[in-house]
Amino acid sequence: MRLVYFCTSPRANEHAGGVKVIYDHSSRLNNSGVIASAIMHERRGYEYPWAEHAAHLISDRELRPTDHLVLPEIKAAQLARILAPSRLKYSIFVQNGYYLRDRDGGCTDGDVDHAYQNASAILSISEDTSSLISLHYPHLTGRIGRVFCSVDGSVFNAEGKKRNLITYMPRKNGAHAAAVVFALKKRLPPSWEIRGIDGMNEGEVAALLKESRIFMSFSGLEGLGLPPVEAALCGNYVIGYHGGGGREYWASPNFEEIAVGDLGAFVRRVEGRVRLLSGSADDLVELEPGMARLRAHFSQESELAALKRFVDKLKVDAPRGATAPPAVGFAPIRLQKRMRLGWWLALRRVRARKRALAKARCGLAAADSGSPP
Repeated sequence: MRLVYFCTSPRANEHAGGVKVIYDHSSRLNNSGVIASAIMHERRGYEYPWAEHAAHLISDRELRPTDHLVLPEIKAAQLARILAPSRLKYSIFVQNGYYLRDRDGGCTDGDVDHAYQNASAILSISEDTSSLISLHYPHLTGRIGRVFCSVDGSVFNAEGKKRNLITYMPRKNGAHAAAVVFALKKRLPPSWEIRGIDGMNEGEVAALLKESRIFMSFSGLEGLGLPPVEAALCGNYVIGYHGGGGREYWASPNFEEIAVGDLGAFVRRVEGRVRLLSGSADDLVELEPGMARLRAHFSQESELAALKRFVDKLKVDAPRGATAPPAVGFAPIRLQKRMRLGWWLALRRVRARKRALAKARCGLAAADSGSPP
């Protein structure tokens, strides 16, 4: 058996946390020897340019009758309908329980229900997501398997020197963010700065979070928002919305919850934290216990252990309604679309920039060590 993750194909300039998690999971499985894993993108020839791990990419022409597919919740209805005649087994990976009803044009509520009914397993990224799956499909609760994502502690940590900086992500609930920032600029001491995080790679985001002291979270309805976790691991007080999925880690003093839409409370809470921090040193003693819990919860060890449980379950379970792959006469099926020329050219440009940045960093490291690059 080989585990094949089906994955969407975001535009070259789009950072997609869900795609990154899939790349991490597939890489972790391959590197650990738990099971062979591959990724198949919605568009043939595509590779996510922002991934930190190399992936084993395949096309739908390379599928085997013994493969087990892992479908994203937003594509489950359409793909399960295509997979039915082939009798290939599949599971569904739900990274956002608020997207359970999402489907491609032409699919119905019945197609969504059929996809979940015939899934071998339903992977859930958070406690909130698991509860939403059970809400819609209480009879399938036994098939839900909790999985985790990891945050690289060598990148997101509190080793930087803090300054009077507040960070946030403008693309999350943009109208709320703009209103809060507009008010704060009139009310904060002149020694404090507010900066949006947008259009940056992972290293640049981490560098800014290490400098900031407060992170404002404007998360929408999310299965498990990672930016607040990354900010907290970099020694920030996180103030704002948990987005639903963040409830499981949203605990004081690292996190302060604001009711969604209560912009006045948002501004006042940030002001209050600024007053407390303005007269204090860069002492993270209060935050360290919470940071330690986050490091354990979002560790690579937790991530891999959950994936092993999922693979072991697939090997021994055969849920009702699931069908066996055909012994002979396996016919290729079409799950992918062609790559658009504009997308291909944009991806080439992004990859070229990444290579240039990597080469520059290598040269700087070599100069610091006194050795030739």
